[in-house]
Amino acid sequence: MNYLYLSTTIVWLIFWGKVNQMRATLMAVILVALTIMLSACGKGEGQADDMAASSITAYNHTPDYIHQFYINDAWGGNSFAYGGGGGFVCCVTYPRKWHQGLTATVRWTTSSSDPNAMGDAAVGKWHDAIVPIEKYDEPGTVQIHFLPEGKIRIVISNFMSGHPDYPGPDYPVMPPDFHFEPWRGAASEAEARARSREAHRALQVSPDGSPSLSPEQMPLYPKERQ
Repeated sequence: MNYLYLSTTIVWLIFWGKVNQMRATLMAVILVALTIMLSACGKGEGQADDMAASSITAYNHTPDYIHQFYINDAWGGNSFAYGGGGGFVCCVTYPRKWHQGLTATVRWTTSSSDPNAMGDAAVGKWHDAIVPIEKYDEPGTVQIHFLPEGKIRIVISNFMSGHPDYPGPDYPVMPPDFHFEPWRGAASEAEARARSREAHRALQVSPDGSPSLSPEQMPLYPKERQ
């Protein structure tokens, strides 16, 4: 019985020793992995110190509607004709220090701002350009100006367009002759709704069980007009 106990104890000690050895090996692997990760994070933080993150605001100096745009794959929102600067979208990264040859890839889609536009004018068209980022002395808001003829300027500044110290273009000015007629569909839709309500009232059944209006008196929808 004592021999059995002694044998069992020896086997358990050997097994426990192997387990401890495995644990020690596992801990060593984990420590090495953590060291590598911390080293990589340290490098990443060093790189992050060289980069700045900023919101994006856009100015549209054209008569077109900009459905959406991207700066280096960062989505920037939309922009109406001759407007902008009021909204900010997060975020885009760029070097804290400007250097010669610094550029950004810009993609945007436009269509006519006319609510009555039809055909190709109403279909959004994609454009793309590699745009130089203008020199800046310190990090600020990334501000993009969509100019006529497909030209673009990217300005990084803590001032907004319209401020005397802003280094970029002035705020967009809408030409006095820029206007569109109200959406043509609005009038016909309102008329159709009114006629629909009138038709509904006309279909109300009279006390004797017959329609209150004869077919000849029923109002016609626009599509039924002669």
